[in-house]
Amino acid sequence: MKLKLVLSSIVILTALFLSAFGSSAAPQTATYQDTAVPPAASPAVTVIVPTVVLQTTPAVIPVTGTDVSAGIWTLVLFGLLGLLAIAFLVALFSPRSTHEHIDLNPPPPDV
Repeated sequence: MKLKLVLSSIVILTALFLSAFGSSAAPQTATYQDTAVPPAASPAVTVIVPTVVLQTTPAVIPVTGTDVSAGIWTLVLFGLLGLLAIAFLVALFSPRSTHEHIDLNPPPPDV
């Protein structure tokens, strides 16, 4: 492999690992929860809150936008993405072409 390709791959993989796991020099920003400790002298009392049922209107899901169909630019965007996917698959599964300077015929047998 070429040196430029190897160095580029190392830089990209290093950036991916650092972005995924963070560098070791990064300060710890996570603080732990400070739990209040109850005093030992008081007895443990469990407070049970009574359940209240309110009669309300049924839940309504808010709808954003209008009642128009998908815009033409949305359809164009998805069409272009579909064409890009088809072109990628065709390029991926197409047979490799051989170069003109490569001779595929075997050498003649020695006589």
